[in-house]
Amino acid sequence: MTVPRWVRLTLAFFGVTALALVVSAWLVLRSLSPLSRCDDRRFTSAKWMDSTAAFSSKAIRGCLVDDLLRSHELRGLSRTDIVALIGEPQKTDYFRDYDLVYWLGPERGFISIDSEWLVMRLDSLGRVSEYRLVTD
Repeated sequence: MTVPRWVRLTLAFFGVTALALVVSAWLVLRSLSPLSRCDDRRFTSAKWMDSTAAFSSKAIRGCLVDDLLRSHELRGLSRTDIVALIGEPQKTDYFRDYDLVYWLGPERGFISIDSEWLVMRLDSLGRVSEYRLVTD
């Protein structure tokens, strides 16, 4: 049995339309992602410490943190070394059981309802003994 030409064309049309809708939906959802704000993901101290970029809608620290953690071993650094690298943390009431707390911006992921933070604990010698990425 042969399928009439009009049926094949109709199926092809609906297939192409469905594919276009899926691709369009993916592009829209991707543009709404918190990381769509990231033009540059390479860490530098100057970019991290730029408070205008850090606390703007770009929330640049959230874009830079992965490269920071890949390129710098924080564990074992002194508080002075950390402050030289990424600046003095702003005062916050969040995560009081950590010694250094840095706001990164909206949490990464499709549904971003919380903020993401880089938190560090210092040992008795004032060196980083633990660091984590956490959400509030």
